[in-house]
This record gives sequence, structure tokens and C-alpha cells, in this order.
Amino acid sequence: MSTVNSNKHPTFKVDNSNEHNDILKITRALASEDRLKILKYLLNRSVNIMSIANDLDMPISSVSRHIDILSDAGLIIITYQPGLKGHAKYCAQAVLDVHISLVASMQKNKSNAFIMEMPIGMFSEIDANAPCGMIGAKNPLGNFDDPQVFFSPLRSEAECLWFESGSISYSFPSPIRDKNIRKRISFSLELCSDTIYFNNKWPSDITIKINDTEIITYTSPGNFGGKRGKFTPEYWPVTSSQFGQLKKFSVDREGVYIDNVFQHNQVTFDDLHLFDGNSIKFQIEVKKDAEHRGGLTLFGKNFGDFEQAIIMKIS
Repeated sequence: MSTVNSNKHPTFKVDNSNEHNDILKITRALASEDRLKILKYLLNRSVNIMSIANDLDMPISSVSRHIDILSDAGLIIITYQPGLKGHAKYCAQAVLDVHISLVASMQKNKSNAFIMEMPIGMFSEIDANAPCGMIGAKNPLGNFDDPQVFFSPLRSEAECLWFESGSISYSFPSPIRDKNIRKRISFSLELCSDTIYFNNKWPSDITIKINDTEIITYTSPGNFGGKRGKFTPEYWPVTSSQFGQLKKFSVDREGVYIDNVFQHNQVTFDDLHLFDGNSIKFQIEVKKDAEHRGGLTLFGKNFGDFEQAIIMKIS
């Protein structure tokens, strides 16, 4: 794994399939108390295998096996130096730290589309009214029905959040405008209404805005529960919201679409001024004067029926 040996601070990205083998080697190498002891022993020094075995009270055969695994992972380097009985194998620290990134990368796919996935907890603005709350994949995050909870650093761990009325905004990076970028933007996300426990027939008027331009109001039919969502954690009671509907809101040169079905032409792509700044604002709102003020629930990758957060695509 030459990338580790040539870089004292290597970073590997989970969203890069080409680096999965390196990540597996590193995690395997670290998943052993004896190998961790060897790594600690080798900090800031070069030592032969016999010394490692003697000082750590390990069989030489075990040390040799551990050394091979650590070397294959790129965490140590092996050199050979002349000794009394031929060449002795010396081991030394190869890296100072290893970083494994779980952040989604900006990317252009083969169709020249610009795609970005945003975790639901990474909102840039929120104005939420109780009842409200947010929960993670393993436990609730703060107190329920307290809007201040949305300003906690724990929000980055949110996998489900909800409020009765208000708005939430996300800032997505704006791609460099070039001839390969066509004129269509879409946002897809899993959402539903919000109410106590759940009610499959609980409509809510949810307004979508892009760069502060109102795109459309979608009426969610209900707040869904009664059976566990495919990715909803076991700790969350089945009597509460479990899953939503995957909806896609799009704008192109012809107008506005929901799930690729044309809705109106009052707003078109150029009205959004997507390339005027460094970011694109995506806002979801339940207005206080909405005809159906039935709340909003958003689902992340580890909650609900769909393994995704909020995905923006410009093509």
C-alpha cells in the first residue's frame, strides 16, 4: 500500500471504492490487542523482531505474523540490516496518523452530472416550532419539544428530525459553471408529515424553495408508522414515525416537476441563479398559515425506508 508509506498522514475515503481494500487492511491490522502493543512499542524507534518478542513477551512466530499484517496495512516499514547471523529484520513506524473519511465527496459522474449528498443534520438555518425533536441511529439527541436542541453540535448525528411548523435550510456547494453542466437541478429526500405517534392520513403542505425562490408546495398524505422502516433502528418504537416517501423536486428550462411529473412553468432553471454565488440554498417549510399544517419529518440514511439523506443533482 504505497500511499501509506509515501505519506505520513494518509487519508482514505469510504465513498471511494478504490480505497476500500486499504481501509479493510488497516482496520484488520488495528483489530488486535497484540498488534496495538507492537505499534505502541515501535513509536519513534526501529527495533528488530527478536527484541519485540522478548520485550513484549510474545512468541517470535506470533510477532512475525503480526508484523506482516501491520506491514501489509502500511502502518510499519520493514528493513534488513547486517547482523552476526546474516541480515536481521528491523521494524519501524511508517505513519504518524491515519484518517478514514466518512464525508461524501463532490463528484461528477459519467453523464457530467454534479451530485452532492447532505446529511439531514447538517442544516445551515432552522426556525422550528414544537412539537419537535431529533434522534440519531443509536439514541435520541437532546430533549424533545425544545427547539434549542437543533443548535446542539449533536445535530450532525441526526438521522430523523421533525417539527410542527417552521423551516429548515441546507447550503449545498455550487459547481463551476461550464458547457457540460446542463440546465436541470433536482433534490431527492425521504419525508412525511408529523404528528403524535403516527397517522397515515395526516396531510401537511410542505413548501420547497431553492435560493429563496418558492418552487412548489407538496401535500404529504400522512405521518407513517405501524411497521418498522427498513433502516429504522430497533430502539425507536414502532408506534412512532417509521418511514416517509422518497420525493424528488426538479426544475429545468421548462418548469417544475415532482417525481419527474410536470407541475407548472412559473419557475424555470434560470430563475434560480444557481451560479451567482458559492452555495445553493435548499429550503423546506411548513408555513404557519398553511391549509394543512401537518408538520414535517425528515429521514437520513440510517432511518426510514430509503438509504439516503438529501441528494442534490445538477445535470
